[in-house]
Amino acid sequence: MAVKTVCTNTIDPYPPGDGDTQTRNSYKTNSIDYTERWYTLLKRVIKLFPVIASLWLFAGCASIQANKDLNTTPENIMRGDPSNSIRVKEYLQNALASPDGYEVKAYNRKAYSVNTKKTRLIFHSFYVFFKDGKMEHTLVFTATPKGSKQDGNWMFDAATDVDSYNLYVSSDNPWEVEEYQGPHNETILDASQTMQNILERLNKGYTFFGASHVRDLPWYHQLWMFLVPPPIVTYAPLLFMSIHRDSCSSSVLETMAWKQKEE
Repeated sequence: MAVKTVCTNTIDPYPPGDGDTQTRNSYKTNSIDYTERWYTLLKRVIKLFPVIASLWLFAGCASIQANKDLNTTPENIMRGDPSNSIRVKEYLQNALASPDGYEVKAYNRKAYSVNTKKTRLIFHSFYVFFKDGKMEHTLVFTATPKGSKQDGNWMFDAATDVDSYNLYVSSDNPWEVEEYQGPHNETILDASQTMQNILERLNKGYTFFGASHVRDLPWYHQLWMFLVPPPIVTYAPLLFMSIHRDSCSSSVLETMAWKQKEE
């Protein structure tokens, strides 16, 4: 049987002796192109960062419409009154001096209005204080109107907090108000420790940043945010921007103190 011989002609892409040099040059060229493309992308991301940051800043309690109302609606303009935090401080100090009969509960709800969808990132939080079983005040750390002396303010009895809580206990709960529970299903806050934590936070003079509560998300949501490409415009900058700043929700989530269940 005759054996067929297949002859395959191949063309050397590099001239004899120069293959290694051309390979290195090609590698360098590709590396330069890749670096330039990444640098161009990075510049575009940096340019877009203020836009993205502003979108986060206006999320939830600090939405564009909410900020417009904050600066124009008389009842919201009161949020910038410096005497608000003074009244809160005096109340907490008096309650801590004689804590018997005080109870504190924490709630979350839709942000801004009943038409705002409540999500893991867009929601509002507030406290409710009781004395001998009767509601005395709601309490919130709120954004303040443009031109206020304070950037963020602790305030009693914000209209939307009072209304949403009353509807929660007496109606069909259009604000989707929910009471917070502890990490081990605790249902009762340590009133004295919670009030002490709020007072310490007030004294530190935190300013308002609407996205501060991203630092309180469960770790798996933080990981998801960090992996969203490119990370420079998602999680890390928000953490940096939230240093010594609070939203309505971070101010609650980071001051709640749960009473441990008895064995």
